[in-house]
Amino acid sequence: MIVLKADSELKMTFERLIKTMHANVNWTGLFVALDNYLILQGEVRSLFFHFDSRKVAENIVDLPIKEDEIKDTDEAAVRDVINMILYAFGKWGTIQGLRVEKNTEQLNTLFGHVLAGIYIEPEYTTQYFRFYHAGKRITYEDVIQAALEAKEAVQKEEEADEEQGLWHKVEWKMAHTVFERIELSLSERAKGRIGNNFYKVGYRCPKCKGNLHMIMYPKGKEFRIETPEGVVLLAKACTCAACHRFYTPRPWKLLGDGDIYLMDFEEDKKAYEDYLELMGRNGEHEANSRYNEYEDGRKPAGVEDEQQPLEELCEDLPEYSDADFEELLNKIEEGFFPESSIAACEPGIQEEKKRRKKLKSTPASDQDEVTDDEEEQDESKNRHAEKQHGNESAGESGWKRNEHKKQYEDVRQNEMESRHVNASRYESDSRQPHEAGRIGGESSDEKYAQVNDAEAQKARETYQAKFGVADRMSERQLSELKHQLMHETRISPEERKQYLDMLEEKEQDRKLAALNKKAESCADKNYAVMRRVYDEIAEEKLPQEKKQNLLLNLKQKMQTQAEREVAELVGKMPPNMDRARYHALREKLKEYEGVDLTPYQERLESQKNLAEQQEIKNMIRQSRKITRDDLTELKERLKEKEFEPGLVLPYFEQIENKIRQMDENEIAEITGDPAHMSFDEGMDAYQKIAEGPYLPDLKDNALELLSRRLSKIKTDECEQLVNKLKNELEEAGITESQKHYFYPARKVLLKQAAPQETEVIDYAMASYAAGNGLFEYPIFVVDTSRNNSGKEGIILTPEHLYYSTLMTSYRIDVPSIDEITASTGLLNRGVYVTEKNGKKTKIPYAVENKQLTAYAGVLNEFIHYLQEKPDSRNISYLAKEKHDTICCFRCGYVYKGGNICPKCGFKNNA
Repeated sequence: MIVLKADSELKMTFERLIKTMHANVNWTGLFVALDNYLILQGEVRSLFFHFDSRKVAENIVDLPIKEDEIKDTDEAAVRDVINMILYAFGKWGTIQGLRVEKNTEQLNTLFGHVLAGIYIEPEYTTQYFRFYHAGKRITYEDVIQAALEAKEAVQKEEEADEEQGLWHKVEWKMAHTVFERIELSLSERAKGRIGNNFYKVGYRCPKCKGNLHMIMYPKGKEFRIETPEGVVLLAKACTCAACHRFYTPRPWKLLGDGDIYLMDFEEDKKAYEDYLELMGRNGEHEANSRYNEYEDGRKPAGVEDEQQPLEELCEDLPEYSDADFEELLNKIEEGFFPESSIAACEPGIQEEKKRRKKLKSTPASDQDEVTDDEEEQDESKNRHAEKQHGNESAGESGWKRNEHKKQYEDVRQNEMESRHVNASRYESDSRQPHEAGRIGGESSDEKYAQVNDAEAQKARETYQAKFGVADRMSERQLSELKHQLMHETRISPEERKQYLDMLEEKEQDRKLAALNKKAESCADKNYAVMRRVYDEIAEEKLPQEKKQNLLLNLKQKMQTQAEREVAELVGKMPPNMDRARYHALREKLKEYEGVDLTPYQERLESQKNLAEQQEIKNMIRQSRKITRDDLTELKERLKEKEFEPGLVLPYFEQIENKIRQMDENEIAEITGDPAHMSFDEGMDAYQKIAEGPYLPDLKDNALELLSRRLSKIKTDECEQLVNKLKNELEEAGITESQKHYFYPARKVLLKQAAPQETEVIDYAMASYAAGNGLFEYPIFVVDTSRNNSGKEGIILTPEHLYYSTLMTSYRIDVPSIDEITASTGLLNRGVYVTEKNGKKTKIPYAVENKQLTAYAGVLNEFIHYLQEKPDSRNISYLAKEKHDTICCFRCGYVYKGGNICPKCGFKNNA
């Protein structure tokens, strides 16, 4: 039985039908497909359409309909199957007031078109309406089921195909960029994990400025990549999850040097995630002091393999040049040293960073203390002054020069003392309140001893008075009193602490009283409420000894209430409880902690068996049981439910017997009469039996099913190529033109494209691309005809470049194109295609002259990308069900065994 809810269109149609028939049915808006009946479910009386007897009748029936089993009718295939009722029964004359003009043959053709998409053949006559699938008769309920499953199959197919994306040449490109580096704490590094052994580092992505994540490889497990310089073995690499990019330094260099290899998956998130997982398999988060290396062993002269320990390198940090110090920081960031060494050297490194930053950015006039540089400058001035005095009086005596020196040193001493006083004032002003109390070496106790005793006594009296009325204070007043005490200076810290302790005691007593009240209020509530209150009291910040008795009393009440509620739940179990409700009950019983379920175990087990038996029967009754796949799927679903073996085994035996009989029929139909078979026919039959998992009659639909799948794959590919070309034209600054048309592949597949969206493309394809191959869809069409008809211009597909002018039309194979160039001269201006055999052809274009070069450049790059398409994208490869040698669908890498590509990580190869 299948229950469908009518959408607004169907509801309006069939309500009008009921009114036209003057039927005494108050329709609920639900269709019920049961065997060869379609029932319009009514509140009391329902309307029945019976395909075997051609009768339409009212009757009272009680159908067990569950809300969670009602399906929608939002798919066109489902609506069309329901609407066939109007034509079929209208033509038979059994629907009063409805007249159908078409004859029986025309209706049979119409029904054939409706059901072709779900591979069902109709047989409509004046006596009956029957349905066939693969030569076997099926019911109207099966037709509805097939329409629903077709929707689900398309959705699953779309989900699977959408993950495949375009192809990628997995070769890392050379690049040069600048990586910013920021300080990250250990907690910040731990928060930013993306999995697959990549961990967060301080380097930032040059493109989006987000933090990169690094991976390192142990010796012997390096990740192998292809580059323009040859194969490179990676010891380290970084990735940006936001940009779908990977970065790694060129051999014997650091990432911070900016001399790198780049792998960019652009918008293809699935391809990026597969490659990320592939890279993460052998990675680890362990420091290693190795650089990336060429596989052939090449390395620059003077490069040392051995790396000094960080502790040794940090012994003379001040002697490092800025470049050497920056290189050391980069090595630390890039995992050259163990974390234990980094932790040990961290203080010295941070101190050296501060020293260098201070030297670079802090002027001498802003320093609070006299630096060594200032002293050196003053001594230099002193020597200069002495020299000048000597020049003014060459015969000046030595004692006079000494006198000048002494006067200068006195001035210098005065300046030093003045600065010291100013610094002391600054330090005194910036002290915290509790530090400001220490003056001239006096302790805080000595200071408080000097405070006026009268003021202290007055403060004590004030606080004693306030504590006398503290029980009547509000929460805000108590908070203000606490704040006042914390900043009180008239009494000693010891007294202040005593008052604060008293205040804390009062606050706790007040909280405890509130909790007691809350516990009393829930005494007559259910277990869930009591549990919530218990948890709130347990989490309350109070000493355990204060709330211990309260929690103990409440727990005893909870236990009593839990036992009472469990007894009620088990006692009220309905006899016809389904499995879902049974499991919900068991989950509910788990919430009651500490309750012994042993007394109820026998009844619960009995109820469980009844529920499972009923669900097994419902699954078998409601499941489609036509093909071998149906039965296999039913058996798998029964296994997944994990029913009691003793209950489900008899049904397994029945299903296995049916599958066995179907397999025998399959083999008999494939082999036919072996005595009269040729060798080729025998081999063909052998291969089908060896490889085919389906019934022979399903093989009749194989080409149709394959055609639909291949159409879907090529449509997705076309759509992605359209988006890629659009983006590249836009990035190159090519102005949008009304002469440019991009194929709306998905809309065409779903029959949602408006005529004006495809009429120029369709005309162009019919005019000069009539010889295009099966599943060859256009990507880009340029219309240069004067009447905008599409008769002249170019058509670019993944396989060919078609062009048409007033005088000629021609087709160029994409693999044969060497380059596309532009000429901007007055006499030979245009876009030219040069083929690999040297032939040069001018093709139509529709862009401004100033954009001609950029336009040709985009087409040239796009053509080269199309040429990189792997063999796995060809229809001949896709059409084969199995392959001895696998060509990766994404990158084209050829390998044997397994469906995961070892080069790019693509997972759906077959």
